[in-house]
Amino acid sequence: MEMSLAYLQETVAAMTDHGFSVVPLADVFEKDGVVIYRRNRYELSRGADEDLVMECLEYSGGTRTYWLEIRRIHTIRAHLFEIDSWKHRANQVEFRYYARLDGVALTFVLEL
Repeated sequence: MEMSLAYLQETVAAMTDHGFSVVPLADVFEKDGVVIYRRNRYELSRGADEDLVMECLEYSGGTRTYWLEIRRIHTIRAHLFEIDSWKHRANQVEFRYYARLDGVALTFVLEL
């Protein structure tokens, strides 16, 4: 699956189908009147122990980057970091980052 804003929104919808609540935010960051990037942010939470953020930043040249923040998954926390890709399936979302050319990557799997 190609990473895109539409796929991010589809993933967020799948997570809400599994009990996550979502707070969406869309904003634009400018400097001296020039748009630096547009941000689509989704704050997701389920219960008291699952709280994360997914973001898409779109830069003026059309480049997009995707970000994940683990605010709380039980006792695990992580600051906002760029992810290479993710896949949502019926029972999980798999986040990948630091992917190497051979496909090996650090992977975080969130069970839905």
